[in-house]
Order: sequence, then structure tokens, then C-alpha cells
Amino acid sequence: MDKTALFHEDGTFTAPRFVNNIEDVPETHRDWYNFDPRVEGGRYKLDEFFWKGLREPYELEMERLEKELADLKAKHEKDVVAEKQARKQDKIDSTLHSACKDAGIPDGLMEGAIAILTAKATFEVDESYEFGGGVVIANSGGHLNSVEGLVENFLDSDEGAGFRGKRRAAPSDGYFTALLSGMKERR
Repeated sequence: MDKTALFHEDGTFTAPRFVNNIEDVPETHRDWYNFDPRVEGGRYKLDEFFWKGLREPYELEMERLEKELADLKAKHEKDVVAEKQARKQDKIDSTLHSACKDAGIPDGLMEGAIAILTAKATFEVDESYEFGGGVVIANSGGHLNSVEGLVENFLDSDEGAGFRGKRRAAPSDGYFTALLSGMKERR
């Protein structure tokens, strides 16, 4: 807000503290100003009665509103950052949980496995992938890996032996199974 402007955007008179030219002031408000040759920044000064009654409360309210607006903007930015961080953490947690479940870790041991994996690695959400809200990447000892790969490596290690569920079959896309069944057919 320009405190030296004579009129608001809606055309109402602002009654600034000082004006250079009395002709700029509407005739209805000219008696509010007194000529003062000692005043720097303006030759006409708003009368103390009008200053205390009209302009000063207005300026104090504007200062309060500007501060409140700045506080709201700062709070909004803080809330946006916190919400974004919460979404990232939810994405990490759900990816860890689903990777552990897919790997066959029993439900009773899942929290322990997730706690160990969280201590061993840091997780980041790469939001460059639009589909699904981003991809979770695990950083374990300077090596980037998918969360699924991290869980598999953990289960294959001695430390993860206690978390293995039922013996998992080797991953297969059905190609070799089809070849074997083709070989077994009678010719």
C-alpha cells in the first residue's frame, strides 16, 4: 500500500499525512489540512484531530493486516512443505510394506523387517515419474536400488534369513516352463 497516494483504487480519498499541493485534495477535505512550511516531504499536514481519528487507526489496521497476511503466507508455505513430506513418507512406507509383502515376509515380522531396512538405507521419492506419484529409490551404502531389490538382497543375506517366509519359487515369466512342457510332449 502506498502511504502517499491520495486515492484508493476505488476512488475514495486516503487522507495522507502530508500533501504537496492542496489543489490535489478534494474540496470537501481541504479544511482537514494545515499549511506548514517546516514540514519536509509535504507543505500541507493533516490536522491532528483527523490524523488521530481517521488516518492513524487505518494505518495501524493496515499494518496488522499486512503482518497477518505475511504470517498466513509463511504458515501456508510451511504447511505445503509438511504435506509434501508426509506424502513422500506415505509413499515410502507403502512401497516398503508392499515390497515386503510381495517378498513373502510374514505379517508378524513385517514391522521388524521395515525397521531394519529403514536403518540400513535412506529412501527418496523420484517424482519425475508421473504415474503413481513417483518412484521410491533406496540408497544403501551409496548404491541406488529399487525397494524391491533392497528387500530381495536383505532376504538373501544372513541378516534377513529370519524374515524369510515360505520358500519362494524362482521368478519366471513362463518362457522356460513353456519350453520344458514343449520338450515333454510326445513327438
